[in-house]
Amino acid sequence: MHRFFISPELLAQTSRSSLHRVMLPAAVAHQVRDVLRLTPGEHVVLLDNSGDEIEARIVHTGRSGVEVEIVERRKGRSEGCLRLVLYQGLLKSARFEWILEKGTELGISAFVPLRCQRSQIGQEELGATKVQRWQRILQEAAEQCGRARIPALLPVRSLSQALAELPSDALIVMPWEQEKKLSLRTALRAHRRQVHEAVLMSRPLTVALFIGPEGGLAPEEVALARECGALVVSLGPRILRAETAALVAAASILYEYEDEDEQAGETG
Repeated sequence: MHRFFISPELLAQTSRSSLHRVMLPAAVAHQVRDVLRLTPGEHVVLLDNSGDEIEARIVHTGRSGVEVEIVERRKGRSEGCLRLVLYQGLLKSARFEWILEKGTELGISAFVPLRCQRSQIGQEELGATKVQRWQRILQEAAEQCGRARIPALLPVRSLSQALAELPSDALIVMPWEQEKKLSLRTALRAHRRQVHEAVLMSRPLTVALFIGPEGGLAPEEVALARECGALVVSLGPRILRAETAALVAAASILYEYEDEDEQAGETG
């Protein structure tokens, strides 16, 4: 079924057992009626960013709009026990947007644009139009990949601000091309041995992943992160582009904790 995020206010009166009708917003109605050409009787999934999925049946399509009847409200797919926040050094817009799209598909929970020493001048200027575009990319990617929540997009932060704001129990991971000894895999597996699985299943684990901009992180920035407890790791012998490094590291982290997600789901 096709999935659409809509305003929570439109669904505020629904419960898990109630039935009522809703007029879809104009943009969603256009997508349903004119692009997908869905017809009365077909079902769609509506999402209000609460984590629930609302199955609805189309009852009317016309120039005046598209009306649906709520069939069922149910819990959506779990986001898992891991909250992965990507602090991404600012990049050229197209590359950053690619990270937003693919990172959402992977399961990243939040994105924070990061101002670094080697960020190009002007990249940190995020106007309302650009932010709206990025929010739309996140929403469309979440709809496409079956998520019930849209990842958060936070304001631009400096490295020092980002590190200072992290919760005390967050795991900080910083890939750096000059690190030759500690691999990401070794660091993550050592962390899992230190943190009992029961703890991981009782509350979400926050992993803060820091990726530098084009040109990488400066040694002074890495030193600051180490002082804050960051695990500075290697992603292998090859030098990766910033956007490649972000997705490789994110996928590795999510994979490493995947079995905790499964166990949490079985016991929840």
